[in-house]
Amino acid sequence: YSMWKLRACTWLGVAVALALPSCHSASREEVAITESQQVISESMKALYMACSAAPPRSPEQQKLVLSMAEKASNGKELLLVMRAAEGVFPAGQNLPGPTTESRVRSIVAAKMMQVATLNQLIEYAMHYSVSPEDARPFAERMFQLADQNSNPRIWYGIKRAANHLKVGDLEQQAQSRGDQLASK
Repeated sequence: YSMWKLRACTWLGVAVALALPSCHSASREEVAITESQQVISESMKALYMACSAAPPRSPEQQKLVLSMAEKASNGKELLLVMRAAEGVFPAGQNLPGPTTESRVRSIVAAKMMQVATLNQLIEYAMHYSVSPEDARPFAERMFQLADQNSNPRIWYGIKRAANHLKVGDLEQQAQSRGDQLASK
């Protein structure tokens, strides 16, 4: 019995060793997991509820939104962070240095470029502000995710998002790609 067990473990070890080279980590070019595979964790739901219950525009509420941004791990959670952030930060604050709001936006934008789907990136660009330094990489990420997509509506959506991001050359490229695909 132990000889068979040893032989089975050996074969299992060989199979795992052979399978490891075929495993790889996700690169920037790979498509993010689909929206249907993304879930909002219980801890994110709890933070969202705590944020809703906190005094409006309070430092406590702002810290909760920042915690949400730091914990978010997929596009659905990141969009939830931005919904929670609406109205939390006072408008027109020109404070020196990074504010909690700018930190939240920076964290969310960076994570969106890594884990969000194309539709989530477009939605984000259409509804929330993206810093000028993140606008081009944000639009370029949309191009990467849509590269093999032959649906002209997707490219027109990217065009609209690039317009909101104020990246004119990429807006024109998306328009051109959409027109080219629509004429086929």
